[in-house]
Amino acid sequence: MASLKLILTLLCLYFVLNYFPLICSAEITENVYGNQDLKFAIQKINELQKLVRAQDDRISTLEKDHSESKEHAVTDLQKLVKKQNNRIAQLEKRIKELETVVKAEEYAPVETKGYTLLSKTKDFLANSTDHFTRKERLLSIQPSVVPVDMVAFFAYLSSMTPASVAHYIFKFDIVVTNVGNAYHPHMGTFIAPRSGLYVFTWTIRVNSNSYQTTELVVNNNVVNLLHFNPNNNVDGSVSSTAVVHANQGDDVLIRTNADHHTGNVESNPWGRSSFAGWILI
Repeated sequence: MASLKLILTLLCLYFVLNYFPLICSAEITENVYGNQDLKFAIQKINELQKLVRAQDDRISTLEKDHSESKEHAVTDLQKLVKKQNNRIAQLEKRIKELETVVKAEEYAPVETKGYTLLSKTKDFLANSTDHFTRKERLLSIQPSVVPVDMVAFFAYLSSMTPASVAHYIFKFDIVVTNVGNAYHPHMGTFIAPRSGLYVFTWTIRVNSNSYQTTELVVNNNVVNLLHFNPNNNVDGSVSSTAVVHANQGDDVLIRTNADHHTGNVESNPWGRSSFAGWILI
């Protein structure tokens, strides 16, 4: 019995000495392998987290770029709309101007031709500062389209006008009526849009020591004259009228005579100096 116990004890000791280290080593190795897998898994998780953060950053950048692009697109669209609105306003203004002209054209329009010098002259037409020939004056006036049977105008001086120069052309600059647009206030000249019989009348106001002789000139020909000398006693107006045939393109104006003129021509709310005309037939 004692021998059997001894044998069993030796066998246990042998087993412990030979197999227990192997078992422990296997457990340690298994633990190591387990730790490496965990480490690998943690590493993968970290990499995935970095990738997710990178994707989040990319998405944020794209959203920001999209927002900025949208803002730029809206700004560009607003500029385009503003530009188009300005263009529309200009076109509407032009349409109103054309409608005004069309209202006067109830009959078939007649287009006037380009104006040329109709006669030669050595006279110079002058104002207070400039001297220019009749040819230069005519070339500066543009042709127009007017109705056949509607031609009339009336204009007056806006203020007192010095008129001590020979052949000074009065520029009646306040236009009240200009049917057919044949009167040109910046030149003080009426251009006949068609041949026919016309009536022209003008009024000149003078006072104090001024005196004036004025002329109605058609195609550089003096048709009628008007003289007034208040002799320091009168502040008044005189008028004259003429019925004359004018050809298409003839220019009609009021100017001072070569002689017998000095001082100012008056024009104010108490008395206007004016020029008017219309077609008869």
